[in-house]
Amino acid sequence: MHHLCRPLPGALLSVVLLVLSGCAKTPPTRFYVLPALTGAETAALSSGVKPDLTIGVGPVTLPPYLDRPQIVTRASWAKLELGEFDQWAAPLQDTFARVLAENLSLLLGTDRVLLQPWPRTTDVDYQVTVDVIRFDGGVGGEVVLAARWSLIGADGKELVMRKTRFQAPANPRDYEATVTAMSRILEDFSRDIAATLQTTVQQASARRQVPASAPGTTRSRLR
Repeated sequence: MHHLCRPLPGALLSVVLLVLSGCAKTPPTRFYVLPALTGAETAALSSGVKPDLTIGVGPVTLPPYLDRPQIVTRASWAKLELGEFDQWAAPLQDTFARVLAENLSLLLGTDRVLLQPWPRTTDVDYQVTVDVIRFDGGVGGEVVLAARWSLIGADGKELVMRKTRFQAPANPRDYEATVTAMSRILEDFSRDIAATLQTTVQQASARRQVPASAPGTTRSRLR
């Protein structure tokens, strides 16, 4: 028996065409990266870090809500929004660590900045660890970076431990503006770490240059 193909009813055909038309108009996904500093932006900075010092960066951790390809912004203090068609080109945690390391390399004037894990045969003089608490677009049209970070010496002792917060204005409806602002506050964060590391290295160098008192002698007090 032959079955004749019956034409679709007009209403059903209209629905099918409408669905197909909607699928054809799905917007393309836009991908973003966090740019690092450039040499021109750091040319005027002075460095107190010897180029032969090795600096390790990591571990760098981000909160779980940022562990996703979509860019996260806040609709309120308790409600998050995801950019379905505005996403990171690479995992944000990896990008954050890489950009931080590149920024420190430029700011400190050394190529010996390594990301964790570094080779077992390499000894680092200073290690920077970062625990990001928040890194997203805020409610009031600003982006916020809040983090705890530590500076650890070659002997494994914690030399510095700080909690910092940076923010910058951005248009919450413009994802490119949001990413640009996020890059800007990551630069500020990098400069804060670089300045602290520079001061720490200089202080350590000054302590090494102070001559030790000879056995059996005492230093005279200034009057």
